[in-house]
Amino acid sequence: MTAPSAEGKDLLGNDLTAEETRLLAVWESLTALLGDDLPPSARAAVQEAVAALWQAVNDLALTDECPPV
Repeated sequence: MTAPSAEGKDLLGNDLTAEETRLLAVWESLTALLGDDLPPSARAAVQEAVAALWQAVNDLALTDECPPV
């Protein structure tokens, strides 16, 4: 996974806004949850949320990571 630099920049080198920083934090939190042993219904819900959020983080060049399955 390629993530923004420690200086708070996106993949294009632009400074992250507060909202972009929050979106990235939510993305990282949800993708981390997929590594946990979740009940099937919870896993399916988290996968759906990750897939939807990926649209935003990808369009904003916050990460080039594909949604995990």
